[in-house]
Amino acid sequence: MPLFEYPQLAFTQIALIVISARWMLRRNDELPLLLSFLLFYVSSFRYWAVANGFNIWVNLEQFGLAPVTNQSATDALQYIVLGQLCTVGTYMLRQKLKIPVVDRQYIGFSPFLNWLRPKVILFGVFCLPLVIVAQNSVKAQLAEGRSAAFQISSYLQQFPLILTGIATLLLCLWKVIGMPLLREKIATIIILYCITNFSFNISGRFQFIGWLATAGIILSSSYKSKTRLIILALAAVVGLGIFGVAGTLRGTDEIDQQAAWHRLFSAEDANMLDGFALLKDAFPRLVPFRLGMAHLEILMRPIPRAIWPEKPVGGGYLAEVGLVDPETGSTLGFSPTFYGDFYSEGGIFGILFFAPIYGAILAAIVQRSAWLHPFAGVLIRAILCSSMVPLLRGGDLPGIFAWIGMSFWPCFLLLWLRRKEFKWWPGFFYRNGYNNPTISTYSD
Repeated sequence: MPLFEYPQLAFTQIALIVISARWMLRRNDELPLLLSFLLFYVSSFRYWAVANGFNIWVNLEQFGLAPVTNQSATDALQYIVLGQLCTVGTYMLRQKLKIPVVDRQYIGFSPFLNWLRPKVILFGVFCLPLVIVAQNSVKAQLAEGRSAAFQISSYLQQFPLILTGIATLLLCLWKVIGMPLLREKIATIIILYCITNFSFNISGRFQFIGWLATAGIILSSSYKSKTRLIILALAAVVGLGIFGVAGTLRGTDEIDQQAAWHRLFSAEDANMLDGFALLKDAFPRLVPFRLGMAHLEILMRPIPRAIWPEKPVGGGYLAEVGLVDPETGSTLGFSPTFYGDFYSEGGIFGILFFAPIYGAILAAIVQRSAWLHPFAGVLIRAILCSSMVPLLRGGDLPGIFAWIGMSFWPCFLLLWLRRKEFKWWPGFFYRNGYNNPTISTYSD
């Protein structure tokens, strides 16, 4: 029996959204708000949509899993809320800085921008046809009957994700006035248009939402927190609308606006609460707790199967109950949020252990980004917020971190190669009213 009922849990998540919005207004830090809003949509809102008849719970009795009910969903919701409290609470305790507003006129660093601009544009032009070749190659191999898990390189399958990193770098350059010439702006617009077309599909919906989040963070970085909040709210509405439209394209090439609205309003594609309830039924009744293996596999996943032919196939308990076919890699899919992944490690103790750790790591990254040159700081926070979309979705931590790595390795490479030039820039802090960056300050 759940210890708390749905109204109490939903109120807690709504309160966390309000607290996170106030946090953003005071510290110009959007990450807790992003986390709280997404978790509310995929859990409390999902419960409300089903309870009011707009949708139904996922039922996988044929795979030996108990059907989701209002009671099991409430039980799952309280675990998600517990993890959310641990993550957001730890983050707010650890993150002490106000994020500076980017002053584009004071950005400086023009030699670096002049060095980076042509390289990113050329790299984007070079990668676009390679993405087409990679996609066609994967399709051809699948048509020949090859196994996606064993006979097709995962690096080849995930190569198109590089477009997210290219789009991020181009948007950062544009924001810091790194595109002074008309021809450069035209080339950038063309590349971003192509990236949008490539990522706007069923399988790439989360990739598209990810780089849309990136765009919102970058393009709003030069505005004060109140304006940023409005911009990001509008971006969230547009993003959810596009996400619903992409979902209606299953099995058809026609866009049905009414169906898209229904999918959005009924949380059709946000069935992570169902996923957690099903996962909780499987652990430990059908599958033993993983005791750290879900995180250890993050280090194992990048090893090519050509080097390690016996490498275990991902999928966790989904493979055990028959929801994942190891030969094709196909999934009859749902996700349990990353708190579901934590639960699979050790039940409630897994959540209590990993949720604060993730909160502390996120806080450390954001604090570090505030000390760097504004180009690097905005880039890091954009990557972080984009990564939160698949991370909060959960379901396969090694696959999620592979997604992050394949999407943003050009950004990580740039941050590493130019790390000495990206170090703390005191003039930027002093210009924005900081006498000591280690002391928390607030905006009105």
